[in-house]
Amino acid sequence: MNAKENYLEAIYFGNPRYVPLACEPIWFGFSFEDLFKMGNWTDRWGVRWQTERKDMVPFPKGHPLQDIRRLDEYKFPDPDSFVLSEEVRELLPKIDRSKTLVMGNLVYFLYERAWALMGMENFMISLIEYPDEMHALLHQIAHFARGIFDRYLELGVDGVGFSEDLGSQKALMLSPKLFREFFLPEYVYAFENLLKEKKIIHFHSCGCIHEIAGDLASIGVTVLNPVQARANDLARVKRDTIGKTALSGGIDTHLLLTGTPEQVRDETIRVLEILKPGGGYVCGPDQSYPGIPAENMEMLWKTAREFGQYE
Repeated sequence: MNAKENYLEAIYFGNPRYVPLACEPIWFGFSFEDLFKMGNWTDRWGVRWQTERKDMVPFPKGHPLQDIRRLDEYKFPDPDSFVLSEEVRELLPKIDRSKTLVMGNLVYFLYERAWALMGMENFMISLIEYPDEMHALLHQIAHFARGIFDRYLELGVDGVGFSEDLGSQKALMLSPKLFREFFLPEYVYAFENLLKEKKIIHFHSCGCIHEIAGDLASIGVTVLNPVQARANDLARVKRDTIGKTALSGGIDTHLLLTGTPEQVRDETIRVLEILKPGGGYVCGPDQSYPGIPAENMEMLWKTAREFGQYE
């Protein structure tokens, strides 16, 4: 069983030999051009992006749809108009699919895309004051995402990944009630063809999401990442997703940045004891962040290999 095969056994709650590690080189990820860029730029949605640090992703600063009452005037981008770079077109046929998972990526999926279009304050207020218009906006965005996913399916991907940061450090950014009313049905719509084709749905959400982890599991999300240790009740997330949705991450990045190797070892063992049983866990940091001491990362992987074996 190679690393790819072991990973699939783990995320589908089969019989993995060991807890997969997030550092294993089993991925080829790509996206269409103009879906996302590092640097200062304006995307096809009209959102203006700005970088604060060269080693961090850009952040949306210019919001083209600040008044939801003008939704009818807004022109959505066409998912069929996006193309692959020449480099990706050349690489895709050469990939060894026996060892590598091919994933199509989409940054800023639904919640993130909506507030990037509107600005966070306008977006939140409009959910309450203009629910009909917001349902229409979210469905249009979900329709775009579904179109991108369908095009990835045509290219023969093993799955898709996307960003959708729904939580702060202490709670969801919106109530579970609003999430289930406005977002969950659109997720079902966007994922429909992926689920028919039994593809991996790799759902990235930072922050505290333990209140809705079970909801995501119920609609077919394959992997939930990064399961921030300081923001979530890890045992609750495991309980609400076991047998349905795998969990990836879970090792406290703050500790990796500031702690000792011995503390990293203890934390890795603690998290493995919670998330390893029953399968469905991929071990790794709960954030990708620059500046983690090499000795701490080495200790994380060493400890995960030592204590991550399945009998």
